Amino acid sequence: MSRPLTRSAALSPAWPLPLFLLRTAWGDQPFDDLTRYVTGLADAHLVEIVGEPVAALEGVSPTAGPTGVLPGLVTTLRRAGRSHPVPETLSLLTAAPGDSSSLPPDAGIRDDVSEAGWGLLVRDPETREAVCLTCVHPHPDVLRWRVRGVVDCPVAPQPDGPSAALSSLGRAVLEAAELIERSALVDRSAPSGVATAAVDLHQHVTRVPAGLPPRVLELVDRIDRVEAIISLALARPGVGVDPATREPVLRRLVAVKDAARRAAVAAAGDAAVRAG
Repeated sequence: MSRPLTRSAALSPAWPLPLFLLRTAWGDQPFDDLTRYVTGLADAHLVEIVGEPVAALEGVSPTAGPTGVLPGLVTTLRRAGRSHPVPETLSLLTAAPGDSSSLPPDAGIRDDVSEAGWGLLVRDPETREAVCLTCVHPHPDVLRWRVRGVVDCPVAPQPDGPSAALSSLGRAVLEAAELIERSALVDRSAPSGVATAAVDLHQHVTRVPAGLPPRVLELVDRIDRVEAIISLALARPGVGVDPATREPVLRRLVAVKDAARRAAVAAAGDAAVRAG
């Protein structure tokens, strides 16, 4: 049986890394902006390099921190991205409890992403070599990165387009309407006895790079709103519908929210490649 959802259903705040990476490799974002984004994710970074030797990691030392991995990833994307479909070269991977639909059939990648909840996959379609990055927060001020080399990496499952992702998000929110309405703060001092809890969107605004297409920005904004709804529901486990009804509803919300993130990365990559 899969483990129940907890307050940790949100992805790492580092999940937009593929957006910054593709804007550097295929757009006009300076490389320094990418490195500043990565170093700014935490006060301290720990890096572990595992797996098999691949060209993108040649000469990379863990002591260089996560930015030491970036040049090889950007080079791989620039060399392969414009002659192959984006999902064959760059993918956001997610693994919510009970959902591994975005993961390629590689045991090491699946273990890493299942532990971290998310991952970034950069793959060379010509050699089938790939690098998978994941990170977790062992401490609020520390990110621990795992960098895995894979010499024969299958393609990750391709995500839906942004329109389909937006539609799925809308349907999932409608299905969760009862839970959302009942996830209210019980306030005995209120005249009615119940005061509706406000969803704090400011805590769920994703930082994204400049130059993303409007459709992708719309999708990320909708994802942030669904993230806020999920966080509100998870923060009040004793309020709302019964647990047997609540759990599948929340799982559905988390699954479509993460699928929408994967769609946003793919759509942003397609747009950057076409414009390049």
